[in-house]
Order: sequence, then structure tokens, then C-alpha cells
Amino acid sequence: MYATAYGVLRSGWDASDAVQDALAEAYAKIGGLRDPRAFPAWLSRILVNKCNTILRKRRRLVVTAAPPESEAFTYVGREDGLDLMAAVHGLDADHREVVALRYFRDLTLAEIANTLGCPVGTVKSRLNRALGKLGAALGTDDRAEVAQ
Repeated sequence: MYATAYGVLRSGWDASDAVQDALAEAYAKIGGLRDPRAFPAWLSRILVNKCNTILRKRRRLVVTAAPPESEAFTYVGREDGLDLMAAVHGLDADHREVVALRYFRDLTLAEIANTLGCPVGTVKSRLNRALGKLGAALGTDDRAEVAQ
């Protein structure tokens, strides 16, 4: 959940707050969950709503410096300088959201569609566009279709 929130919010502090608020709300409203099998999508929707609330509040803030945790998810290895999280942060909100839910929360396309309240085709197209933008940002030309 933290990785999803961090991918959407781009701030460790805000991601921690979003996860904590989402878990508190889920705990308070667990009795309203009708289908226990829908728990992952239900919890993800709560988390995404908390992230969106934080993003709306953030629009009113004036940032004077970059957050100190901007290097938290930098890949260090054979491909020196590859910074996946920086590339994810460069995506617009819709694309960043589907990437975070798919690859950080490991939700299926159907679960993402249910979470976001949009058709599976929309999720596929957003994910394909996001992967294309990530590939361009990271300097790779490998483009693969999103599989179910």
C-alpha cells in the first residue's frame, strides 16, 4: 500500500499519512463490505481516495524545496542512473495511478477498473500509454501490450 501511495503522491510523508488514514477508514467501515472477495479492490479504492484528497490539499501549498526522500526508490545496479520512480513521477495522475495499482499493489486489470470505476479497456489503454512513456523516459524501446 505504501508503494502505491508513494507512486501516486511522490512523497514519503504523504504516502505514510495516506496509508494510515486508509487503514483507519477501512477498519471503521469493514462492516459495510458486502463481498469479502472484493476486499483488495475496496481497500485500494479507499487508498486512492485518500491520495486524491492529499493531492487536492497539496495544490494550495507552496513548495519551497524538493522533499529529502526523492532518492528513496532509486535503482542502483547494473544500469547506473536508472531511476524508475522519477520516471513514474513524470507521468500524469491517471497514468501514475494505474501503474501504481498494477505494479505496486499487483491488482489485476479488472480489479483496477473496479477500483477506479472505469472500463477495463480504459485501464489497458492508460497502462499501455504509461508504459510507453516510461520506456521513453528510461531510454528503452521495448513495448509490450498489457496482458490480462
